[in-house]
Amino acid sequence: MRTLIFWGALIFFDGSFMPKSLFLEHLTKDWLLHLSAFITWLVVCYLSLSNLPVDGMFFLKLGAFILFYVSFAKIIFSDNRSGTLVNKILLSIEIITVLVLVYFDIYNIAAILLVLIATQLPSMFTRKQAMMVMLMITTTHFLIVFDGYFISSFFSVIIYFMLQIFGFSAIETIKREADAKEELAAINQELLATRFMLKASSQKQERLRISRDLHDVIGHQLTALSLNLDVASHKVSEEFKPLLQENLALSKTLLTNVRHVVKAMREQEQFDLISSLENLIEQLPHCQLRVDSFPEINSLRLKQQLMFCLQEGVSNALRHGKADQFTVLADKKANNLVINLTDNGAVSTAKHKTNFGSGLTGMRERLIDFNGKVELMSNDKGCTLKIEVEDCYD
Repeated sequence: MRTLIFWGALIFFDGSFMPKSLFLEHLTKDWLLHLSAFITWLVVCYLSLSNLPVDGMFFLKLGAFILFYVSFAKIIFSDNRSGTLVNKILLSIEIITVLVLVYFDIYNIAAILLVLIATQLPSMFTRKQAMMVMLMITTTHFLIVFDGYFISSFFSVIIYFMLQIFGFSAIETIKREADAKEELAAINQELLATRFMLKASSQKQERLRISRDLHDVIGHQLTALSLNLDVASHKVSEEFKPLLQENLALSKTLLTNVRHVVKAMREQEQFDLISSLENLIEQLPHCQLRVDSFPEINSLRLKQQLMFCLQEGVSNALRHGKADQFTVLADKKANNLVINLTDNGAVSTAKHKTNFGSGLTGMRERLIDFNGKVELMSNDKGCTLKIEVEDCYD
């Protein structure tokens, strides 16, 4: 009868009582680690309760075990495992519950659950803080099991303390590797964005240099040649005038062709701002861009500066917030243009704003000729880069 009640409670708890999403998460996300934690809890629970009579103490200890695992699962399977107030309260419940179970434990096995507690500390505390928590738990554990013989009680407790350190170190290593992987991915995305910016900038600069050289050097020389041929055609004999007229026509044709080439190359600078931004986002893995609205911009120079500012905004969102979703919304009234670049990046503390300081300063400097204003706003869903400028004709 006692065994049926015990297993019935466990089946109800692990199956019907737990949310389906939580159960699926248990099976799919770090399933081996979570399954081993569940089996550890299950074995300790069974060994602690299997020989107890079905009385008030049995149900009290069963409730304590269930309370421990509910608190444990709530932290482990949540999206946010950081040291929030709720998570710290749940962790405190786990600690108190295990220490109470240790106090009533006649087999000295309930303390194994302290290892499960230690695996949650890397996400909530620094290493120094976590060591303080484990020392506090171990000190309380020692006071509970102390039976007048210091050496035996000390060695009984120190084993569990070392197991806590081992569990904490293992999870801390995994977390550190995961953080390094995410940081590397963000850096890689930032490098791709920077490479795209440099490539686009170098192409524009090279086209501009070539068009200027054609216009300033070859164009001027062809103009001088045409003038010299025209003057010469009036001073030579009639015998050579047809040849000079032919050469003059060729020089004028060549000058016209050069001007067409220069014009075509400069027209390539009339790029589409949104298309350029979309090309940038396409170079970044797993990133998407949505354009809600964007009016026509008159000034070519303004479009170029805005492109650099938006690229800087995307780069900052990747580096500081690990964003992958971007939305552009622009509105134009008279000559005033307001552009909002919104991302879904993680928002941190004041350090986040400090990191953006140099970027915002550079944007303001680029837009100073257009009376530009740049502002960074953040909320729980991400950040919004707001750019306000005056759009006038070149």
